[in-house]
Amino acid sequence: MRKRIAIWAVILIAGLLLARHAGSYLVVSAPEHADVIVVMGGGNNDLRYWNGLRLMDEGWAPRLVLDVFDKGVTFGNKDLDLARGFVVRTAPGRAVVCPIAQNSTYDEARYLAKCLQEMNVKSILVVTSEYHTRRTMEIFRKRLPQYEISIYSADDPYFFNTKWWQNREWAKTTLAEWQRYLWWTFVDRWRRPIAVVE
Repeated sequence: MRKRIAIWAVILIAGLLLARHAGSYLVVSAPEHADVIVVMGGGNNDLRYWNGLRLMDEGWAPRLVLDVFDKGVTFGNKDLDLARGFVVRTAPGRAVVCPIAQNSTYDEARYLAKCLQEMNVKSILVVTSEYHTRRTMEIFRKRLPQYEISIYSADDPYFFNTKWWQNREWAKTTLAEWQRYLWWTFVDRWRRPIAVVE
């Protein structure tokens, strides 16, 4: 009986320790100088973009690509049109918009590959929200092996913190990202890639 209690106590303590670090495991930030900065679509796209622009201004890369879901609409305006106008105003001649036809990180990689083909780059610095960094890095390294990939985590304090248990939004984001990360690990990682349809 004591042995069983001890085993369950160890399992419970291990589970609590793993849960406590569930948020911090999702975060990877190891930026390196690159040929281009790629700002991921989705999440808090505005916050991600300003981080990418700052990194470009600091000399991490000379150009920037902003991924935008091409079917998105905000207040009656296509997100693609809004993004193009915004990029022209904030980074004229240094940034372009890459249309993404499917709203998932797994599929975003293939549309990004098409946009990067014409740019003659070998390395990319990806900017995305903190909680999204580990999955993005793994997906991009698997799906875009022709590029050297590094990653920068953009803080998004409203939606995420590694102390996820202290705030409802942080807990929701952590749980949702873990679901996506497990799906990537056990399903998408083993799927055969599909070519981009023109």
